[in-house]
Amino acid sequence: MKHKIITAFLALILSPGFCQAQDVNYAQRMIDTLCSPYFGGRGYVNEGVQRAAEFIATKYEEAGLEPFIEGEYFHSFEMNVNTFPGKVSIIQNESQLETGRDFIVSPDCPQVNAEGKVVLISESKLKDKKGFKTLKKMDWSKHIAVIDQLPKDELVQKRLAKVLKKYDNPVRFQVVQKLTWGVGRSQSDVASFSVLPDVLKDGDKLVIDVEAKLEKGYTSSNVAGMIRGREVPDSFIFITGHYDHLGHMGSETYIPGANDNASGIAMILDFVQMYTTNPPRYSVVFIAFAGEEAGLVGSYHFVSQLKDFCDPRKIRFVLNMDLMGSGQEGIMVVNGAVFTKEYELMESINQEMNYLPKVKKRGKAANSDHYFFSEVGIPAYFFYLMGPYKHYHDIDDKAENLRLEKEAYEGAFNLLHHFAQRLMGDSL
Repeated sequence: MKHKIITAFLALILSPGFCQAQDVNYAQRMIDTLCSPYFGGRGYVNEGVQRAAEFIATKYEEAGLEPFIEGEYFHSFEMNVNTFPGKVSIIQNESQLETGRDFIVSPDCPQVNAEGKVVLISESKLKDKKGFKTLKKMDWSKHIAVIDQLPKDELVQKRLAKVLKKYDNPVRFQVVQKLTWGVGRSQSDVASFSVLPDVLKDGDKLVIDVEAKLEKGYTSSNVAGMIRGREVPDSFIFITGHYDHLGHMGSETYIPGANDNASGIAMILDFVQMYTTNPPRYSVVFIAFAGEEAGLVGSYHFVSQLKDFCDPRKIRFVLNMDLMGSGQEGIMVVNGAVFTKEYELMESINQEMNYLPKVKKRGKAANSDHYFFSEVGIPAYFFYLMGPYKHYHDIDDKAENLRLEKEAYEGAFNLLHHFAQRLMGDSL
């Protein structure tokens, strides 16, 4: 990937006056920028993920970071990804449903043009003998099943299985309480949709039009830069987080990913600014991973090639930041129950300095980019902040809703900084 500024917009936001401070205001500007329409949810339509990688690399260069990998900031890899670049439309009785608000497509949804009448498969219908018989005899070529939220009742589940055994329509809907999207790496034969309760009713006429494109061998890049240590340059602290998100669900709708994980990248860039003016004792490597939302793809490729970049035995710790926009209720340390000495250190720092209301721990989990590091024996934590912000993988995880609270953000930043300094055998 060639390092370049793509548009006048990018040139504006990268101007020297744009980033001046290492504080909550700087972090908020980074979140606002990364969630802007220009980056399109940092996904796989309109080069959103590539634009985000270029932005981060330019911030590294602006701060004077060394490229970490053979003179390059970029570590590229390929993966298959299902995209929705064009129309994603459901018309209900001549009224347009709102994409992302009323319904979502399944991440592995294929291209589909279909129409039919809604048949709601509900608990009451399945329990009623006459209703169940009607469902079993339904001509599904002209009807679209909308499966209601059903209990784990044995009779209900058995009858649902019998109905679905004869269901031969390639389109179906599932009623859910919350619309939570994802990234697909393949296409299914079935066009599945999730829909909120009471949006669709028996007899509604639906006209469905979805443009889906499976991109094979799509190239994304991790972005890695380094500040060389002032005393022990051959030992490392890694500060990481993913920059990709879910991107576009049709040409008109994108998922901004403010908390997940523009907030983590904003904090990483804040650390870049801080360490640039306060050189660390160890070398600090900053890695913005791609492909996390597609199954930790970027960090898997990076760790699998790590021996080509440095001696893994020299990595003291990996601090992975994901969902860093809250903090009013404290911080969770995934792998805290695995690497117990470091957890006790972090807890003692927080008790002494009162940075955050609480430090909590969890065990091993393959839920962010720390995972493959710890799987090969490198100590790694995944940090996420706890608080009132609940938007996740939905269209409301946007910058307008995520306004960083100064005390919580600076408490989290200072706790992680203090922790990293102690890991390096240094003091604040």
